[in-house]
Amino acid sequence: MSDPQSVRHLTWLSDVTAAMELISRRMAGDGPLDFAGYLEDVAAFWSRSCESRAIRIDVRGQATLLPDSHLLPLAIITHELISNASRHAFPGDRRGSIAVAFSRAVGGVSLVVRDSGIGADAIEPGEGLSLVQGLVDHLRGSMTIETAPEAGVGVRIRLPLEVGQTH
Repeated sequence: MSDPQSVRHLTWLSDVTAAMELISRRMAGDGPLDFAGYLEDVAAFWSRSCESRAIRIDVRGQATLLPDSHLLPLAIITHELISNASRHAFPGDRRGSIAVAFSRAVGGVSLVVRDSGIGADAIEPGEGLSLVQGLVDHLRGSMTIETAPEAGVGVRIRLPLEVGQTH
């Protein structure tokens, strides 16, 4: 396939499918799913994907049981943010790292994905970030993006855990 837009759409679809497959493996087990364990799977996936490049993936996750309503959306959010960082933050042979932190927060959870890449004056949301924002909105959470040239990009997601609050 040579059409850049088609390649981009198929790559994005592949990323979403990978996120769904990784979380479904964890969901197949008995009992509630610990999202920190899922993050270890994601780190291994992206470390393999980036092994030919000088990009390090670091994950810190606090053991947290999530309601079923949050599992798949949060898996897709995490995967999409790491994908964006790996594809856009390190052009050419640029080295760097992507750090993922997941923890309990007051009334919910916090996910932070930060890269040490090229950064920007501002981030124009494309299809991936629009999907992330839509999932965050669906879960009645908030998302902030911090960036500056040569200072990388950081995305912070805060989600309430009250199952009754989702729409």
